[in-house]
Amino acid sequence: MKIATWNVNSVLARLPQVVKWLEAASSDVLCMQETKCIDERFPAEESLRLGYLSEAFVQAAYNRVAIL
Repeated sequence: MKIATWNVNSVLARLPQVVKWLEAASSDVLCMQETKCIDERFPAEESLRLGYLSEAFVQAAYNRVAIL
């Protein structure tokens, strides 16, 4: 099993890079920190298109995390 972690510092701003990396790395799990994105705006559909289920978690203003 391949597990990766990424301090993405805004998943919406870096979505093209995240998609490119996921396609190339073939990681089983990706844990992202500092997504800076409320749950309702998290790109879950894009994750699903790539074959990943996703769950985003709200903590504090910028300490949001997600697991794909």
